Amino acid sequence: MAKASGMVYRSGTKEGVTYATIKASKGTQVNYTTTNKVGEFELEITEPGPWEFIALEKKSYASNPLPLDMDQDQLDIKLVMERIAETADDKAGRAFFWILVGIFGALIILYLLAHLFLPAPGQAFKIWSEDPLRFLEIILWGLAGIIISKIITIGWYLRSHRFYREGVLMHIAHIIATPILVLIIVLLLSQVALKFTLANTNEVALDLSVPTIMVAFAFIIGTSPWPLWNFILNTAKRFTGQLEKSD
Repeated sequence: MAKASGMVYRSGTKEGVTYATIKASKGTQVNYTTTNKVGEFELEITEPGPWEFIALEKKSYASNPLPLDMDQDQLDIKLVMERIAETADDKAGRAFFWILVGIFGALIILYLLAHLFLPAPGQAFKIWSEDPLRFLEIILWGLAGIIISKIITIGWYLRSHRFYREGVLMHIAHIIATPILVLIIVLLLSQVALKFTLANTNEVALDLSVPTIMVAFAFIIGTSPWPLWNFILNTAKRFTGQLEKSD
């Protein structure tokens, strides 16, 4: 028996498709499962050999069939779906794009002025590393990360004529929520030692008490709102699970 697991994504985004149906077929054999609220799925395959996976959802086109060899576990399956019921609107997309560019320019000016005149006017420019201004520093860099991400993403949508007006509210929600998520995650991770393995297998240790590393890390994670939200949800589940065990 092999396990198939992975995620269903919305085309052009990192957004998971919730409660989509996953159909796995081999000849006359068909297995089904459903994605969870973040778009992840798991399915047990009882017979080895070539299987075909398709994602189905009533408001989306079916994903392209994905053939997989199920002689072994397949744990990183990616299926992509494109919406049906949305309205392409390049005019609204261009307006939103230039609004974001203007906001980003205003953010740069605000950041520079704040660091020149706070906490004491006339001091040399430096990154805030002491509470409570450290919290604002993290929020501003997280905000810069999500705005840059949205500018690039929306530019790509406009290039391919796939900016949908229904997505504006989701973009705004990301811009509002992401800086707070970044603050929470940076504060949590600053309590532990972080080590990352790069593509060349070199291990890098990150010390978030160093101001330049702190702001760079806040910016980087700010560019990916969905993984941030999944991290918060998974952390909340662990905490609540421990609380339930202690009752």
